[in-house]
Amino acid sequence: MLSWLRHVKTCQSVQLNWKPSTASWELHNEEIIEKIMYESSKFYQDKYDLNIYKNNKSHTQLLQQGEIDVLGLKIKNAYVENIYAIDIAFHEAGLNYGNTKETIERVLKKMTRTAMILHGYFNMKLGNIIFASPKINKVVFEPLLKCVSELKEIFMSLNLDFKFVVYANDEFQEKIFNPVISLSKSIADTSELFLRSIQLYNMFSNQSITSNRTAHSEASQINTVPVTGEDKIGTFVRNQLRTIIQSGSLPIHVIKKLCDKEYCKSTFDLNYSLLKKVNEEVPINEQRLVNGYYRYWSEIFTYNDEKYFVCNDWYERNRTHFIRWLENIEIEKNLYGSRG
Repeated sequence: MLSWLRHVKTCQSVQLNWKPSTASWELHNEEIIEKIMYESSKFYQDKYDLNIYKNNKSHTQLLQQGEIDVLGLKIKNAYVENIYAIDIAFHEAGLNYGNTKETIERVLKKMTRTAMILHGYFNMKLGNIIFASPKINKVVFEPLLKCVSELKEIFMSLNLDFKFVVYANDEFQEKIFNPVISLSKSIADTSELFLRSIQLYNMFSNQSITSNRTAHSEASQINTVPVTGEDKIGTFVRNQLRTIIQSGSLPIHVIKKLCDKEYCKSTFDLNYSLLKKVNEEVPINEQRLVNGYYRYWSEIFTYNDEKYFVCNDWYERNRTHFIRWLENIEIEKNLYGSRG
């Protein structure tokens, strides 16, 4: 998550295990913080029979226990443009703080307290409160998302504009894990242990990766339809496109279609163009952004001396559309050839 904030969200300052100095720092907006605790406690108790604060009797006691796993500041023109406060939990069998009810209560408490901390010690009225977990089972995930979506409404009633987001399962992989992995080749900071671990792994996997690519390029026909559907959709799309583009067999008019947002919406149900041409005069990371979010992978594909980004905003609903397109492309290649 530290690497994600630094290199994907471009935060200049990132700290792990952040805690407030409750003994010496001034606490702003104390009356509003009391209201947050009261309103959120009452709302979830009345609607879902959830006791999110349990034995915490006061907001001061709650804040004293507060810790943010990763805190990031994005600074622009000498001002904090955005603040990210993240709690992350990794349970291999799926997020588990007890039973379903206890798990939801724990996450709501973490996210609500984090927003209180930002409002109290940073005097911020907006920011990104994120809970991230690689695996949350469906029985917990669906009711948790519903409860978290209602947090924003509670805060808006108090004129606060915090954004509450849960990244888990496929979205954790596609929005967090994959973008960080794709940066591992270009980051040489020995303090970032996760990226160094990936670089160490890649040292010993390069030979097999190279062999696979060579085998693809030497094959007389490229198999673009997978034998199984076990790959995650983002990985599947990128691997298939890499294979097709490296073969040089994709008709040029198809490349142009893939750069068209409307075509990609009707063909793949994507919200963005599948390909985006690289502009050498604009910083790479800026070109990957759409409305403040990275919607394109950092990996650049080259075709017919032109460079392209590939859209990273894929979901399982897109899989059948993409496979159908792959099958149609085989027909297009036979009709027009690679330069048609």
